[in-house]
Amino acid sequence: MIDEHKDSLGEAGLEYATRILRSAERLDKLVHDLLTYSRMSRGELNFEAVSLNKVVQDFQNTHAHEIQRSGAIITVGDLHSVFAYEPTLNLIVTNLFLNGIKFVAPGETPRLKIWAEQRDRRVRLWVEDNGIGIPPEGLKKIFGVFERLHPMNKYPGTGIGLAIVQKGVERMAGNVGVESEPGKGSRFWIELPGAHASVRP
Repeated sequence: MIDEHKDSLGEAGLEYATRILRSAERLDKLVHDLLTYSRMSRGELNFEAVSLNKVVQDFQNTHAHEIQRSGAIITVGDLHSVFAYEPTLNLIVTNLFLNGIKFVAPGETPRLKIWAEQRDRRVRLWVEDNGIGIPPEGLKKIFGVFERLHPMNKYPGTGIGLAIVQKGVERMAGNVGVESEPGKGSRFWIELPGAHASVRP
């Protein structure tokens, strides 16, 4: 729409219109993420055995454009199946993977390593990136709502993505955590009941 009127807007008008459009897009994304977080707290979840291989493949298919545009290199190791609600698990994985692609130093090629390990009756999924890392003080609050560790103009986002991850994992009787150092990347993990666990959420 802006392109259709850029000649009549002039340089200053074009800049203002662009700012307004970007603000509207950010607000739309914020409202969407807030609604998603709210639904996480009260929606009914239908649990079943879910293949992590399928979840990872679905992400790669759905976000092929973002992966190609960023040049991200994704390495997938051994995975397992978990007892979960697939739509929620897809959303969790999407947030973790896109964060790993986004939060890299300028000029750096994003690299993700994904694998899982069996822990008794539970499965831990690891997502390791080569990003900018998280300072120690940030590790304590990163899963909170509206918690941003970096300026919006450097790394856009609503500050709700990891809160959605934590809420979704908790609803599926799981745990979530992260290991990270500034400049040395991060290793996020989620732990859920295995597909054959006798204890169900």
